Amino acid sequence: MSGTEAPEFSLRVLASEVPPAGKELRFIADDETRRRLAERLGIVELKRLTGVASLRPYRKEGLTLDCRFEADLVQSCVVTLEPVDEHVEEEFRQRYLPAHLLDLPSAKAPENQREIAVDIEADDAPEAMVAGGVDVGEAVAERLALAIDPYPRKPGASFDTPAEALDDASETRPNPFAALEKLKKNY
Repeated sequence: MSGTEAPEFSLRVLASEVPPAGKELRFIADDETRRRLAERLGIVELKRLTGVASLRPYRKEGLTLDCRFEADLVQSCVVTLEPVDEHVEEEFRQRYLPAHLLDLPSAKAPENQREIAVDIEADDAPEAMVAGGVDVGEAVAERLALAIDPYPRKPGASFDTPAEALDDASETRPNPFAALEKLKKNY
């Protein structure tokens, strides 16, 4: 999605709207939202998308989002192109801070000279808040995109190469060791 388009699933929450004790947000995507998300994700259908998000203050100006969602969707089998049902359940935590508080890489250092240390055990780095808040719907859409099976297969479907094609391939392709065998016999 480009930065100029409105997100398909938008649930904006401003940091100023979240009390110190936190705020809970339950959501159910409507028909039009699910249709638009299915189009964005390149799937046949998004039948259901529901969840619960909890927001609480993070540091003085940021937010922590804890979210759990479920989705039922339909994709095309990569082998037969028949519909394949999939159920997705995900939980995630994401922190947000105003952009001025983020430790962004220095623009002065050339791209090829920046050093990045990655700790796979650490929490995800905070993301930048936009216009003083976060879009819970867009965060859910991004996580759903990552959770979907990239190679859905109908049960029992397999990609088998016909035996004749394998036989033809072995007959038309020369054995690379045959040339070595000829050289060996000549010596």
